Amino acid sequence: MNPGRSVTDTNAGEKRISAADPVYGEILDFLIDEAALLDDDRHTEWLALMTEDVTYRMPVRKTVYRKDGRGFDERSGHFDDDRISLELRVKRSVDIPSAYDRDPLPRIRRLVTNVVVHTAVVAGEYRATSYILLLRNRFDAHQYDMLSAKREDVIRRTPDGLRLASRLILVDQAALGAAYWNVFM
Repeated sequence: MNPGRSVTDTNAGEKRISAADPVYGEILDFLIDEAALLDDDRHTEWLALMTEDVTYRMPVRKTVYRKDGRGFDERSGHFDDDRISLELRVKRSVDIPSAYDRDPLPRIRRLVTNVVVHTAVVAGEYRATSYILLLRNRFDAHQYDMLSAKREDVIRRTPDGLRLASRLILVDQAALGAAYWNVFM
């Protein structure tokens, strides 16, 4: 793979969907609604937006020279989840109110921007890239913790509506800290 080529470059058979297309609006609404569920601490409802075969990954960012690749360690990650591990993470968030990172409840806002949608090679699937800025505040702190990332999603049309089939989260920070270990992006 060419180190300068982004995963989000158009692949053969994909076509960018215009912002004027109703499908673009559906995908945008899906991403906004998903962020709102997480912001409102409705993790069980958020989980229902995942397919049974979902993959949810956030590789570790490493600082490298451009000639040495994209700057992500594909062999390790902050998380590399499937449906079962997402269910366990959600269960922890919902069922253990005394978990240190959940009590008192952190105040989190997710701002989703720069959404680009492509048709995927597989019928009924869309590839969406977006940027996310996550703001987190806890206790009586005067400042926010911030985390920014690029997301590469596959969103699938199902009989129950749009569902997230795959998410790759490419964080901008090399060191995250414990505050983000159980935060969904």
